[in-house]
Amino acid sequence: MSVDLVGSTAFKAKHRDRREGNEPYPVWLNRTRSFYRQFPQILSERYGGYLGAFEGHASFADRSPKVWKTIGDEIIFCIRITCLEHLACCLLAFTKALSAYGELINDQEPELDVKGSAWVASFPAPNATVASASRLSLEPSSSIVGDQLGEDDEKRADVTPGDYDFLGKQIDTGFRISKFAQRHELALSIDLVWLLTLLKHLNLIDFQFTYRGKEVLKGVIAGVPYPVITVQTERSVARRELDALERAVAGISFAEHIGLRNYTHMFMMQNDIEIPIIALHRETYSRDELPQCYKDLEAAWDIGEKEDAERQKSNQEAGQFIDPLPASNQTVEGPENIDEINIAIDKLVDKFWSKGPI
Repeated sequence: MSVDLVGSTAFKAKHRDRREGNEPYPVWLNRTRSFYRQFPQILSERYGGYLGAFEGHASFADRSPKVWKTIGDEIIFCIRITCLEHLACCLLAFTKALSAYGELINDQEPELDVKGSAWVASFPAPNATVASASRLSLEPSSSIVGDQLGEDDEKRADVTPGDYDFLGKQIDTGFRISKFAQRHELALSIDLVWLLTLLKHLNLIDFQFTYRGKEVLKGVIAGVPYPVITVQTERSVARRELDALERAVAGISFAEHIGLRNYTHMFMMQNDIEIPIIALHRETYSRDELPQCYKDLEAAWDIGEKEDAERQKSNQEAGQFIDPLPASNQTVEGPENIDEINIAIDKLVDKFWSKGPI
């Protein structure tokens, strides 16, 4: 989930020398610092406020969205989703945080506002978690940047995402769709839309979706035009009324969620976008329902495990034929029967090479 401070560039240029009282820093800098501090606090508070409304909330009470990174006037949050109720809690909290902070910053500076976008991505495949360069510089003993990480690192990334980078097509798509975000509309990836329409069908959220057509996104699904779908986040009653009148004049209505769900499902199927698998808290899904990316990863992981086991076995067997190196102050005596040793080494070489490459 990404939130961006709207109008900050123009505000900075217009008020670059403006200060309040005896403040040593200009107003634009203080507003940006307040954004970094206050928005995460508001999001955490809204998340806690929604928890009690969802079944099984105790299982995700400590899984509120966490700051992944900041880029200029943008804050990006992430969290591993445990169930559909958890997803609903995160999105409701985020939309309300956009509204609450928008009102707060408007009271201070009418020229500033916020806009947001949200998307989902599957891990540990087809997207990947890698150790960040900043983490490596602070912890030289940590995983090498870009290395394949293990399960322990994946779990740590849930708690401290700032120590990691997340790479993959779905991550790239999320950054691309953020261009469709507006002050009054939350931009969404198509797979997240599919999940949210299910949440609406289950009465876990009450979002209003708008279909804005399709647009080509660089590097996304091989240039096929991507559906632009948003959720209304307008907080002003007057502007909501104006929007309703404008929709009536233009003949644009909110998208009916059942039809939108069917449309996004068919679009993903035709363009090889995997359907995200997330169950309700009280439900489970069978192995047959797992996405193909999981099955592919499992197969590759099994091959790697077998190769590691073979290497360990080979090393152990080889160790039975190799004497430890003598200490530097010891005298090494020549072997009594060099022919028998050479024969043993030949047998060892034949044994391992006959297996083929390991």
